[in-house]
Amino acid sequence: MFRLVRSGILALAFGATLAGVMALPVAARPPVSPSADPSEVALTPLEQQARADKLAFAQKELRRPGSVIGASPAACPASAQTLTASGISPSAVSPAAGCSGYWGWVSITPRRQEQSYWCGVATVQVVSNYVWRMAASSNKWTQSQITAWTQTTTAGTSGSRESYGLNQANAGSPNLPASWTYAAMTSTQIAQGGSVWHSLLRTDINQYSMPQVVSVAPKDPGFAYFLTSWRNAAAQYAGHYIVLNGWTGVWDNTRTPTVNYADSAVGATGTASLDPAYDMWQMIRKTNVNKTGVYVGW
Repeated sequence: MFRLVRSGILALAFGATLAGVMALPVAARPPVSPSADPSEVALTPLEQQARADKLAFAQKELRRPGSVIGASPAACPASAQTLTASGISPSAVSPAAGCSGYWGWVSITPRRQEQSYWCGVATVQVVSNYVWRMAASSNKWTQSQITAWTQTTTAGTSGSRESYGLNQANAGSPNLPASWTYAAMTSTQIAQGGSVWHSLLRTDINQYSMPQVVSVAPKDPGFAYFLTSWRNAAAQYAGHYIVLNGWTGVWDNTRTPTVNYADSAVGATGTASLDPAYDMWQMIRKTNVNKTGVYVGW
């Protein structure tokens, strides 16, 4: 057990601080590992096949050579894409998806988490608003409604409940790719390193025009990597969910490629920011002081 306090403001594992929300310090514990939560819903046969199709796309992305240093995204114009999973009619995808050579991006609107431990809830809201093509000022679901799916407590949201919440909040949207489902990146995939994670991100955004949700250690004490959106925050042990919605430059194990994200813990309405992909991967792997609950929902 450990306490997470910054200037009298409460911070909880997997529920990053809401600036300006005053609270007494309470004990927090590391989030539950996704594999430890029995609520993970088994995939249907069609979803299993669609998942295999996604992995095949990701394997192709993994073999892609690194981007040309200095190449401009403008040299690779955006285009809408459609695809078919196992013979199912393709769904509409966002025209904001970039080409697969150098960059990719989908348009999301950040949201402020309404409780200090609702970062997982806020990420579900951001993704569902995108999937349902809500206006920037509107929400498909309130954050209170979403907690019924995520079962978020003051200790945060487990990885499998995060996946469940994402899938429930998106269910029925005509904009979902065929048999799309969010599921966690496996421990085997995580062990294979940043290039595998980045290939999954590129697959999500460029092949399916869908954002990715990850857990990160936003600013652990003594750790070299932290979210740019947290640059003015004091270092503290915490786990935090964010939504990744863009990338520039194929993974090359340097800090040149970047990723875009929405952070629900910073700013009056949430914050859109950008960090090196290499840094983001280090924060995903770290996640919190005990390195448990590593989550990549793709």
